[in-house]
Amino acid sequence: MKTFIRVQRDFNLINDLSDNFSYPIIDNTVNLPPLLGEGFVKGFSFPSNLNLYVGHYNLNIPWELETINKMDTGAFCIFTTLISNQIRIKRGSEWVSLDKDSLNGLFFYSPGTSVKVRYPENEPFITVAITFTSETVNAIIEHPEILKGVDPKSPFIFFDETVPETENFIRKLGSLCYEDSPSKFEAYIALLNFMRLTLQRTFISKERYNLSGLLKEDIKKIFFIKRKLTDHSHSTPKLSVLSAEAGMSESKMSKLFKHVFDLTVYQYAQKARIKRAAELLSSQDYNVSEVGYLVGYTNMSHFAKKFKKYYKINPGEYLDDVLKAHKD
Repeated sequence: MKTFIRVQRDFNLINDLSDNFSYPIIDNTVNLPPLLGEGFVKGFSFPSNLNLYVGHYNLNIPWELETINKMDTGAFCIFTTLISNQIRIKRGSEWVSLDKDSLNGLFFYSPGTSVKVRYPENEPFITVAITFTSETVNAIIEHPEILKGVDPKSPFIFFDETVPETENFIRKLGSLCYEDSPSKFEAYIALLNFMRLTLQRTFISKERYNLSGLLKEDIKKIFFIKRKLTDHSHSTPKLSVLSAEAGMSESKMSKLFKHVFDLTVYQYAQKARIKRAAELLSSQDYNVSEVGYLVGYTNMSHFAKKFKKYYKINPGEYLDDVLKAHKD
């Protein structure tokens, strides 16, 4: 099934989906037609033209949604998913998998873009989409100049990883339709924090390594080290081993890594270890103690403390949220 959405000023996704499905809007929610499957999309409006759309789906057939966002709309969108690793996004002529546990965990696109999204069948999943304008950023973000570098003549689509700091907010937003969901005020705070972190990573972190004057070969080596840390999250390699494999001195590696990622190698390794723990908990194949051991912790209290540092909840609560999301 294919659906077309055309973004306009004062755009509301719920209205467009209602027209496409020929289904009524109830409590700012539109249900999927039975042909497509079970599920719904619910909209939430906040001050300064900030909108949140949470979708819960279990499709009978594949669904392709094309969004046409013309240049004059001024609308930006951030899109991510919970549970599903099978959503695909078309960027130009290339299809990219949106995998919440990889470097393509979310995508962020600007006015002047056309985006196709393919949703999978026979797999429950949740999506979170946010739309806003530059006026939104000016009104609610503490550093609105973050969008100054956007060239209106150069539309963009950025893919980025969902880091632990943002995953906590994404899960809170995705749970808004549950019976014991956060209040709208709590959702608003989570939404602002999620936006702030995403904008910062897009426009500041990328600038740090794109415009810093580093040689391309050095950038490749630093990202090689990042992959090594991610692939070996259960046991952090020694700095001397990493630097030798990357082909640079230990001091240069440490300095450039901190320059690019704003974290030391050790700090990044710790985050990779906890992120891997979250992935294992999300698989529902292990209990908390088993996950702790699998990512290299022998002291479960220490594991819980480190996990809570990044996710703001302990691993047991995280697993409970995962089980609840799959059950719903």
